[in-house]
Amino acid sequence: MTNKSFWLSPLEINSHKYPRIMSAPIDGVTDSPFRQLIREFSPKELLFKPMSHVATVANEKTNFSLKYNAIELPLIFQVSLSSCEFIQKAIGKIISYGFTGININAGCPAKLVVRSGGGSALMANPTLLKEIIQIFYNYTQNKINLSLKIRAGFKEKNALDISLMAQDLGINLLIIHPRIQPEGFSGRLDYALVTQIKKVLKIPVIFSGNIVTHTHAQKVYELTGVDGVMIGRGLYGTPWKLKEISLGMQGENFQVSHTELFTIINRHLDLNKNFYGQSGFIHFKKHLAHYIRHIPNAAHWRATLLRSKTEQEMCNHLETLRKIVTGAQ
Repeated sequence: MTNKSFWLSPLEINSHKYPRIMSAPIDGVTDSPFRQLIREFSPKELLFKPMSHVATVANEKTNFSLKYNAIELPLIFQVSLSSCEFIQKAIGKIISYGFTGININAGCPAKLVVRSGGGSALMANPTLLKEIIQIFYNYTQNKINLSLKIRAGFKEKNALDISLMAQDLGINLLIIHPRIQPEGFSGRLDYALVTQIKKVLKIPVIFSGNIVTHTHAQKVYELTGVDGVMIGRGLYGTPWKLKEISLGMQGENFQVSHTELFTIINRHLDLNKNFYGQSGFIHFKKHLAHYIRHIPNAAHWRATLLRSKTEQEMCNHLETLRKIVTGAQ
C-alpha cells in the first residue's frame, strides 16, 4: 500500500510548491529535447539540467549551456566547480535566464570530476564547500532557490555534518545519494544515514538512488521519511517515468503500447532536430538503445540504427522496425 495522501500533497521549497517526484540531472541524457518530452507527460514536476562548470557558464560566448525551452520550467540549473572562481558571474547569467533554482553538485562520483576536486570530492573539503555555499547564498538569496546534491561522503561518510552545515548556510533543499564515491552506483544504499539526516534537518530532503518504480519510491519513504524522490537512470528510454510512478502512487497503472512507443521515439527525434539542427539525429543515437531494449532482436536493430549516416536513413529503419513490432502494414 502506498501513502497516497503523502504523494499527492505538495513538496514545499522556500514557499514554492512542487510534486514530490522529480528528475535527476543526467549528463548526456536529460538534455533540453529529453526534458521537453518529459514535460509532455509530467507538466509540473521539477526537472534538473545536467551539470555545467561555472567557468563554462561564466565565459562561454554562445551561452549554449543556458539554453532551454520555456516548457521545461520549473527547471533547476546544476553547477559543478572545485574553487570559488567564476561563481558570481555564473550566478548572474543563470538568474538572468529565468531558471527556477541552482543546484550545487557535491555528489558526482566520476573520476574525471573528482580528480579536479569537484563533485563528491568537495565533501572531503568542508572548508571549501562552506565557502562555496556562502558565496552562492550571498548572490542568490531571495532571488532563486538554492539546493545541494551530496553523497554519503567521499571516501568516508560525513553527510550528516555536511547537511547540517548546508542548512545553516541557507540551502533550501538537500538531495542525497547514500553511497560514498568509490561505490559508484552499485554499492549498498545507506537508508539509516538518510533517516538520521531527515530527522535533524528542517529543510526538505530528497532521496536519489536506484528508484525505478513506485514501489521502490514507497519503500524509500517508509524506510527514511524523506520528502520526495529523484529519478535518475530509471528515465533512460522512458520519458514517461515520472508520470508512471506518480500514477502508481495513486493506484493507477500507466503503460506505453508499441504504437505509442514509436510515436514517442519520432517525437523525440524531431525535438532533437529542432534543438541541435542537422546533427540532432547523431545526438539522438544515445537514446535509441534504451528505447528499443525490450523489443525482439533488439541487439540487431540497435546496431542497424546506430550505423545510420543520415536522419532519413534512421527514420527509414525506425519505420521498418515499427511495422515489424506493431504488425502494421
